[in-house]
Amino acid sequence: GDGPRAAGGRVRHGALLSLVLLFPAAVQETAQAQTRPWRPEERVVITDFSDVRGVSVTDTRLFIATSGGLGIYDVRFKRWELPITPADGYPREQVLSVLGDPADDAVWIGTTTGVFKYSIGARIFERIIVPGGVSEMRFDRESPFRGIYVRGSSGWNFIPRGGLLAGRPPGPLPSGDRAVGTTTARELSRSIPMIQALSARILTDERLRTYRFTAAAQSPYTDQVYLGTNGRGVFRLDPNAGDIEHLPFGLLSPGVGALVVTERGVWVGTDQRARRPGFTLVSRDLERYRFEEGNRLSGFNFRGVRDMLQVGRDIWAATDRGVLRFEPGRRPEFTERSDGLPDNDTYALAPARDGGVWVGTALGLGFVTAPGVARRVGPQLSQPVLALSPEGTGDTLWVGSTAGLGITATNEDGVFVPPGAGEVPQLSTAIVAVAAMHDTVVAANIDRIFWKTPSSGWTVEQIVSPQIGPIFAMVGDSDGKGVWLAGDRGIAFFRFRYRDFLFLNNGDVPGSARDVGVDERYVWVATDRGLVRFDRRAIER
Repeated sequence: GDGPRAAGGRVRHGALLSLVLLFPAAVQETAQAQTRPWRPEERVVITDFSDVRGVSVTDTRLFIATSGGLGIYDVRFKRWELPITPADGYPREQVLSVLGDPADDAVWIGTTTGVFKYSIGARIFERIIVPGGVSEMRFDRESPFRGIYVRGSSGWNFIPRGGLLAGRPPGPLPSGDRAVGTTTARELSRSIPMIQALSARILTDERLRTYRFTAAAQSPYTDQVYLGTNGRGVFRLDPNAGDIEHLPFGLLSPGVGALVVTERGVWVGTDQRARRPGFTLVSRDLERYRFEEGNRLSGFNFRGVRDMLQVGRDIWAATDRGVLRFEPGRRPEFTERSDGLPDNDTYALAPARDGGVWVGTALGLGFVTAPGVARRVGPQLSQPVLALSPEGTGDTLWVGSTAGLGITATNEDGVFVPPGAGEVPQLSTAIVAVAAMHDTVVAANIDRIFWKTPSSGWTVEQIVSPQIGPIFAMVGDSDGKGVWLAGDRGIAFFRFRYRDFLFLNNGDVPGSARDVGVDERYVWVATDRGLVRFDRRAIER
């Protein structure tokens, strides 16, 4: 089915850039503090964790320190725990090494300024400055409770357990079997030749892009080797059987252009800045990830994803190169201008009753049937169509374009001005988002929303762009109580019952919000700095 997302309509920010430039005062870089304290499970940021800077493994967990945050993998149950990012206190300076604590539920992260200890149970960071940074760390296997040895610019230092200062080591440095410490892929390759023999399979992907090893660790309990790379994430190698397993974690790219909430999880599409264009399937519990990058050699040829939709088992995506349809694991199909669409530059999608899909393009409205046949709808509409939302059974479609709000139906070949819309001047300006829910229709321009029910005319709400910036996307709430808005500087929830807004700014949302999706428990926000999962109960409390 279409899932909770089918009721909402969004706009793709690529189409909106020209509109935003007309309102320079509305787009400002603002550094705002978060508006409320968040528990770790209430707000989680997922970004690109493929650039691995350090790897360490204990008897229960694998730790990977990346440029985007800390990944924690449960090696017993083969699942990722919640990531730790700069929004949670993860160090922003360059990471040089990482070491799991053999005597405590913690991990030590060496950086260019010192070392950070992250306590998993307490979920807090402690920082200890070490001149010259910490590139290597060790524990004494026979007395790990005493403290940790760290190597700075002047040599080895010792930090006693519970201490906040690094001093001279109390005795000889642990070595040999007594040392539990960081290592490198080169060092492990000397003792495990299979690493070098299988390195080509790990360091070259299906599109012949090459990478290098950046970190390594071997489990002292299972002999499993974990290898970090500078763009492919982390791999597990069984040196006895010669098996290689990729452990996907995070997104293909930090910037998210669009998302769609499905029963299997949340599909996330990359934005126009992506080095690896494609899609990531993120499970709702954030324990598992899957990548889709297109054909084995060529990959996807689009620059960015503007909208996404699920119809049956298929995922549809509006891109700058046409409309893409794929079933996970199968060959993708593109529908383009040469196939009958008004233009290749596509911005918005909406499902139709017969399994087809409405498509908003830079040159008007199109329709793609379930078998993949495309045609133009409403030849008189040649302006960019920015947002679409079906009403009821899908026979009626609300259309947002730079010409204003429109409406059409499956048996029509034109887009018309809805009754009463002419009485609201703002509905003749660019409509960037539309959401039809039950008996309520909501439209948005870049500043505010407008809504109506069958028994009422259009209600004009307050301007919200000062709080969240220009509006980029909107989706109807899963229970029909309101709409969620995504803007350049945050998100908002409008509640019909109270006619009020709940705002979260850039202190709560790590970047510009480009898309939003909801289910019964979570609010998912696509930003230019990652995917954010909010517990909706925490937002509304």
